Amino acid sequence: MLLVAGSASAQPLDAFLGAADKANLDARTGAQTRERAEAEFGQAWGALLPSLTASGGWTHNQYQAVVTIPTSATTSDKIVITPTDQFDATLKAELPLIDASRWLKTAASASNADAARKREGSTRDTVHRQVISGFYSYLAARSLLESAQRSLTLAQAQVEVTAARTTAGVANELELMRARAEVERNQQLVADAESLVATGGRALETLSGLTPGDVPALPFDDLHPAPPLERLTAGVGTLATVQAAEADLTVAQRTSAAATVALIPTVNAQFTQRFTNATGFQGANALYNAGVTFNWRLDVPAVQALRAQRAAEETTLIAAERTRRQAADQLHSDWHKLKAALKKVEAARAQVVAARRASQLAHERSAAGVATQLDVIQSERDLFAAEVADIQASAELASARALLSLSAGLPLEASR
Repeated sequence: MLLVAGSASAQPLDAFLGAADKANLDARTGAQTRERAEAEFGQAWGALLPSLTASGGWTHNQYQAVVTIPTSATTSDKIVITPTDQFDATLKAELPLIDASRWLKTAASASNADAARKREGSTRDTVHRQVISGFYSYLAARSLLESAQRSLTLAQAQVEVTAARTTAGVANELELMRARAEVERNQQLVADAESLVATGGRALETLSGLTPGDVPALPFDDLHPAPPLERLTAGVGTLATVQAAEADLTVAQRTSAAATVALIPTVNAQFTQRFTNATGFQGANALYNAGVTFNWRLDVPAVQALRAQRAAEETTLIAAERTRRQAADQLHSDWHKLKAALKKVEAARAQVVAARRASQLAHERSAAGVATQLDVIQSERDLFAAEVADIQASAELASARALLSLSAGLPLEASR
């Protein structure tokens, strides 16, 4: 695909796509969703590591508890069970030794983070489709405005010619009024085109965050055919939206497995170091304890949760299949749109050539006095309509080629 030469500083499609990746609201939301999913995975993974808890405190007791213990017939020791001012500090370390449910939930969280990354790519593809459509619609509006302005200029020139002919007595007032009416009609076309340029530019700026400045002309296509549909279908599985759906299915499968193993007992280890001046009968200011705890819970909610997760897994499986089919349908639709656009451009170009020649003949015959003013006006209208059809078809073709590349999971064509 070749571009008509334009300004060296013209903003190509790549500029708007790159800007949309950073500024588009949907793209930014997708990035934040991915950040959150990655943080949740880090949180779940961190729960498998040893945890350390530190606590301390000071307690003022109204009464001191002291026990006197004889050590001999004449001596004894006083043991402070509870001092007036009691200071305590505790360090506790815990480590889950066996917790299959938590392991699988962490694996599901990892899959969810992966799915979020894929969904971010899917959102980016959706935004790119919107930007591509908006970009070529804006180029078409610009080209339409140029064509309308050319028609207006020709109509104004025709008024001058008709006015001169009327003064010379070879034309009448009716022809002059027709020429002036045609000018006003073209004024309306220019106004409509200016409105399309303004609204199309605003829509493109909203999508991409980039203000349209100097942009290239609509690309001239060499009308090379689309690749075979069967060959493009192989790329459907590489699409971010399909991979995100498959990652969601993995999340559901692992979550269901976690609900199953939730019925398995858990085993945790703990170590506690305590520092206190309330030594009690132990007589030690620093003491520790360590142990292993075993926990097993079997109840109706756990069984019902397993049923719910299995149903959710089946639902996700159906959703993944639906997503793949929708992606294949989109590819099929885009391929046929491109095929139709090729035919429309070919016909539109031939129409422009014929309409331009007809306009030329009408002007020549009018100058020779063998064609009426209505013939000239009608030929100019036909030429403008042909140019509009050519512009629309060219924009559709350029957009169709780019959208087909996205639907097939292929990079956009290098020359846009």
